[in-house]
Amino acid sequence: MLISRQTSLRALPWPMIPVLAWQRIAAGLSLLVRSFWYRAFLLGCGCSCGPEFRVYGKIWIRMRERGAIRIGRGVTLISRFGANLVGLTSPVVLDCRRGGRIEMGDYSGCSGAVISSHSSVKIGRHVKIGGNVRIYDHDFHSLDFQVRRGAEDQLQIKTRPVEIGDDVFIGANAIILKGVSIGARAVVGAGSVVSRNIGPDEIWAGNPARLIRASAGTQSK
Repeated sequence: MLISRQTSLRALPWPMIPVLAWQRIAAGLSLLVRSFWYRAFLLGCGCSCGPEFRVYGKIWIRMRERGAIRIGRGVTLISRFGANLVGLTSPVVLDCRRGGRIEMGDYSGCSGAVISSHSSVKIGRHVKIGGNVRIYDHDFHSLDFQVRRGAEDQLQIKTRPVEIGDDVFIGANAIILKGVSIGARAVVGAGSVVSRNIGPDEIWAGNPARLIRASAGTQSK
């Protein structure tokens, strides 16, 4: 049973009070332990990780080179289903492949997101990345079927950096593909597949994503 953190003890019958208390204590202890462990792990791998780093649940981190990940101040990573009831289907994954770099700016966060880099994924400050979002700066396989059959497949994939500006909001289940730049304060609708650049303050949605509104208060024509 899941009980909201905002639920007041007074709003519950007596048998539920110890259940709520235990849930909050267990969640708090898990938060402290995992945040400490993953921060220590990142620092031990030569990465930077700012203070106020919070991790809910188990996350997956893979990197080929030391210092491939940079985490700013106040970053939050959510993998635990009960911490965000948007419907998480996977833990947070930070995957730095050969030459890959991932950077998350101050006070940004994600829930169940997979970020995979072969070159560079740079996320600005105060960015909100919704449940199950995928951000890839590369193709996972060659587009040539003959190359995909052999060992050269992973050596011929295409990769281009992804850059996400400050205060961007990316809705649940969206996919951001290689080479995309998203301007500051832009919004990406839930379930969108983004393969083109998005300007500052723009709202995009759909598959493939298209411009819905050019800027706040201005309808696109």
